[in-house]
Amino acid sequence: MPIDPLRFPALLQRAAQGDENAATELFAEYHPRLERFLRGLEPKAADDLVGEVWLAVARGLPGFDGGAAEFSAWLFTIARNRLADHRRTAARRRTDPVGDLADRGLDATDAASDPAVVVVGRLSAAQAVALVATHLPAEQAEVVLLRVVGGLDVAQVAAVLGRTAGWVRVNQHRALQRLAAVVVPDSATAGL
Repeated sequence: MPIDPLRFPALLQRAAQGDENAATELFAEYHPRLERFLRGLEPKAADDLVGEVWLAVARGLPGFDGGAAEFSAWLFTIARNRLADHRRTAARRRTDPVGDLADRGLDATDAASDPAVVVVGRLSAAQAVALVATHLPAEQAEVVLLRVVGGLDVAQVAAVLGRTAGWVRVNQHRALQRLAAVVVPDSATAGL
């Protein structure tokens, strides 16, 4: 059950003051989305990155001011920054190439459905994140993961990415069309 927005500021304050129960409640609410977001963009380093993000949150929480929406945007901004740091470091050292992901065994029989509904309805969370990461360009994957996994609205995603709301909407639309083409047969996506 999501945290009640009316009690969220008090929960944040208690967590910032070291209340373990409050910190646990925040962690339980946001950790799954944070992990799926990072696993979708950097699967091999996701666990380490998640740990780094929560460490940064613990350090910065006493200075944080805002509600649930601001906290979510702050959390995913920290995640993006840690991801960027990781990628810069990885670019300077040799890495082994990652092979293609195996066939997902997708059954795309409901061609009349909205692409987002089809994608989410037919896949587990892990499969959906892998599908996004595999079939979308990095920027589109980030938009979809922030919107769907992160639960951020268009304005928050725009702020996190340093883009306009229109750019976010266009890239989300293009991403969903691309995912629909993967999940729904070509003949069914012609009208999308």
